[in-house]
Amino acid sequence: MEAWFCRPVPVCGRPARDGTCLAELFAVRDATLPAETPPRFGADGAAPRARGDVIPLPVRRRGENRFGEFEVLAPLARGGMGGVYLAAHRETGERVALKVLDPAFAGNAEVCERLRGEHALASRTTHPGLVEIRDARVSQDDVPYLVMEYLRGETLGELAERGPIEQATVIAICAQVASALAAFHAAGAVHCDVKHDNVFVLDAVDERGRPRVKVIDFGVSCLVRDGGDDAVATIAGTPWCMAPEQWRGEPGPASDVYALGCLLYDLLTGHPPFDGSLPELMLAHLEQRPARPSWLVKMPTDLERLILRSLAKDPAHRPSMAEVAAELTVLSDAASTTGASGDLRAVG
Repeated sequence: MEAWFCRPVPVCGRPARDGTCLAELFAVRDATLPAETPPRFGADGAAPRARGDVIPLPVRRRGENRFGEFEVLAPLARGGMGGVYLAAHRETGERVALKVLDPAFAGNAEVCERLRGEHALASRTTHPGLVEIRDARVSQDDVPYLVMEYLRGETLGELAERGPIEQATVIAICAQVASALAAFHAAGAVHCDVKHDNVFVLDAVDERGRPRVKVIDFGVSCLVRDGGDDAVATIAGTPWCMAPEQWRGEPGPASDVYALGCLLYDLLTGHPPFDGSLPELMLAHLEQRPARPSWLVKMPTDLERLILRSLAKDPAHRPSMAEVAAELTVLSDAASTTGASGDLRAVG
């Protein structure tokens, strides 16, 4: 399920449009690559998950395939408003991922500002678990694009599609996600769309053989609200893992904690905490308690307690992301010392 927006709820830091209701797809989707192309990448240099054609390059760029000092090598993926391309620096050969806005939206000031906002938010902090967005630029054809780091691996969503992931691996991955998001929160930003497809599992592993990950895609992220009268927010995110306050257009750091709790629940049990139609999901997240995950799969008591605390309806009753990171790290270290595997092999 993909991230979506709904108006006329005010946009985070920006005024709402007059009575407009939008459903904009930002999640990157699979693209078929030629056999000779390098490893797959998608949003923010991550593995693509979309099916279908890639957004074409601006007409004038077809001949030379250049964006500044970078030459486009291959299309990688597409989103609702742009495409992602593998590119290389013409002099050094360094490879990067370019997130290019669909030329059809180049004249939309709000959409362009949102793309630039991804770079602004990513630039607020540096953390090994956050994708690096190096620059926000405009091509000679007046098309905005982002220059991002090149990643090798696949999304957590692709990994999960192959079958259940070992519990120790899930804990290790989510501990890193929590650590990265804690740094993001400390910089005054909220991700607003923590889910499988926005966690990228790198080919690299740590000294204990556990996979390294990066949080990607800041397309719906926003700054933490200061509580002023002019502070506004959008209803944006992915419905199956949106916190109650996010459904009300009031996202905050605790909303990411809630989403990570949903992600843990789904990865460990094979089921999201709530399911159903859009209205059913909204009602469930606002009013219903999730079933205890231990009813579905055996897990440490401390892990279940952390998940349920993260899914508290009241944001004030949830732990901070730093606390989640600390507790998951302890659980991950315990799993490693007891010999639990951190491999990416599916169980069963």
